[in-house]
Amino acid sequence: MASVKSRVRVLPLVFLLVMFLAACQSASTAPTATSESPAEIGQEPAAAPAEDGPKEVIRFADTQFQTLWINNAIAAFIIEHGYGYPVEIVQMTTPVYQQTLASGEIDVQMELWRTNVIDWYTEVTSEGKVLDLGDTYERSAQGWYVPRYVIEGDPERGIEPMAPGLKSVFDLPGYKELFQDPEDPSKGVLVNCITGWQCAKINRIKIHAYGLDDDYNLLEPGAAAALDAAIAGAYTRGEPILAYYWEPTWLLGTYDMVQLEEPEFTEACNLEIQKALDDEISLEEVTETAGCAYETIGIHKGVHASLKDRAPEVVEFLEKMNVGTDPLNKTAAYMEAEGVEADEAAIWFFETYQDRWRNWVPDDVESRIEAALEELGASL
Repeated sequence: MASVKSRVRVLPLVFLLVMFLAACQSASTAPTATSESPAEIGQEPAAAPAEDGPKEVIRFADTQFQTLWINNAIAAFIIEHGYGYPVEIVQMTTPVYQQTLASGEIDVQMELWRTNVIDWYTEVTSEGKVLDLGDTYERSAQGWYVPRYVIEGDPERGIEPMAPGLKSVFDLPGYKELFQDPEDPSKGVLVNCITGWQCAKINRIKIHAYGLDDDYNLLEPGAAAALDAAIAGAYTRGEPILAYYWEPTWLLGTYDMVQLEEPEFTEACNLEIQKALDDEISLEEVTETAGCAYETIGIHKGVHASLKDRAPEVVEFLEKMNVGTDPLNKTAAYMEAEGVEADEAAIWFFETYQDRWRNWVPDDVESRIEAALEELGASL
């Protein structure tokens, strides 16, 4: 649904390969990325064990994106080594997690992106099937970013400020030559969200709402790796780039990026964006009302209600567990830089952010976790 005035291009494979060679490729995906559901899904939840019997397996949903892998690994380590429950992490799609968390076949979803599944979320929480245990991290953000050196320069790299007056999206017309589209030098270019994702459509609507059609084209990557490579490659070379991105992610934990200011999110803005997404109004009918920031919310964790009876101490721990947006950015960056799996990144988190996790658990559980970490060679 591109504007008549603005041009949307899909980032070609050749560009991806060039940028991939110029910078590290990320394995991260967006919060709605999915994979096939395994055979374990469909099993009925087991009955609660006797008080002196073995503890029942606690199953976590894995909808296949990096921050969820990390959060699952942190929680699983604490539950296994601190509380003595076996843990199973099950790969599945978003629709499958919605079904199985509500039925009790899955016990825990560590990242409830509520606004993405708001109708389902409202239904299952109001009916008491799923308990919302609060923040896993306090801030999820998405928007349009530039490297900090574009605005402030970087003396250590010999980079002078390129756009010292750039603060908001409304300043962008004055810098279209800086972010010049090589295929259309009369305009700048915004590297958009991934083709097919809703954020790509929303950014097209925003370009129109902000009156940037005459000044900027949109370049749409065909995959998350292409977007990562475009940003990482430009940053490595010290070049200007204007791009959509989100956090927490390894990329924003690695590179110093500045999010451009936008008008505050409002329901009126969201309503007009939704009308455009649903084709109730055309892009040409979109007004400046649709120009606002993405909503910034905390990302919560949810559990099936039965877990509170089966493992109340685990639910109490999960209620206290808040990994935090910035620590999650840094842990994801460590995972990417070192090329390690999520369970190794979790060990790094335990070493680096001891003041956080020690406050989530009672003293006896803390001692057991500490012993397990030391046995693995962690430095505490």
